[in-house]
Amino acid sequence: MQLSETIQSLLEEYADRSLSIATVLERTGHQGFGIISGLFTLPLLVPLPVPLPGLSALFGAGTILMGLQMALGLHRPHLPPPIARLELSPAMSQILLKNLNRILRPVERLARPRLLSVSRSWPLRRLVGLCLFWNALLMSLPLPIPFTNLLPAYTILVLAIGLLEMDGFLLLMGYGMTLATTFFFVSIAGIIWAIFLSLGNLSLSR
Repeated sequence: MQLSETIQSLLEEYADRSLSIATVLERTGHQGFGIISGLFTLPLLVPLPVPLPGLSALFGAGTILMGLQMALGLHRPHLPPPIARLELSPAMSQILLKNLNRILRPVERLARPRLLSVSRSWPLRRLVGLCLFWNALLMSLPLPIPFTNLLPAYTILVLAIGLLEMDGFLLLMGYGMTLATTFFFVSIAGIIWAIFLSLGNLSLSR
């Protein structure tokens, strides 16, 4: 079952009540790494009626843990109670349902089982975990620049879909997107550092 179908099934089943992350973990088993990572990323890619402060950090923390556990070789995901008890309200579920196909379908149309030597390799799956961890960390940074979390968020989605579809090509694409995302953030850091240096030089010259 594709990521969009899995998430849609859960959200529709819980349309009239809150859906906890613990319930998602129970229902998805070993596939939880990809599904939870995708689910935590989706709210950052949909238009919300009211911006929620700290949303990137909150959902990023769950994906950071997913990635770290994969990198360490765990076969089933585990989340601490404070994160496992997080709930998606019926209103949030409806927003996600409305945007699910728009966000996920373009990537899922490309997905199919291929390059199985990549997707089934346990060492490379650990590398996927490291990429999830790193992208979630970048996504959680409280940068005052709009849309900086979109690139790592989309990278996480590509990796999550690649995991679920056993698509080695998408996983390789996710590795490449991780490198591009890292370069993007390093460039931002360089620009910010250059601005600070120029401001410092201006104050010294006065």
